[in-house]
Amino acid sequence: MTDPMDLPEPDGMELVFPFVACQSNGGPYDDDAFTAGYQAGRIDTALAAAAAVGATTATYTVATPLVAQLELIGMHHGYPSVTAEVFGEAPEWSTVTFSTSEETP
Repeated sequence: MTDPMDLPEPDGMELVFPFVACQSNGGPYDDDAFTAGYQAGRIDTALAAAAAVGATTATYTVATPLVAQLELIGMHHGYPSVTAEVFGEAPEWSTVTFSTSEETP
């Protein structure tokens, strides 16, 4: 029997766990919108934690269409400087770095 780790990777990406609320699984919500909201929510939570411990920078890999929304989330958590770099070979993904010069007392 072949070990699953020895098999080639599938052509597309798959979620680790399904979003059963999405249309592709019989739910009412658009798949892309739901996935974008989930990713933005995870980064919102991570930035809240980073700000709470006084981190001055945080970097994430995100879906490129989310960058403008994430800039607003970064500002909300005290990270006014947001830089984004699109991956050359995979333009649907970007690296986003949130930073602040303020020190937490």
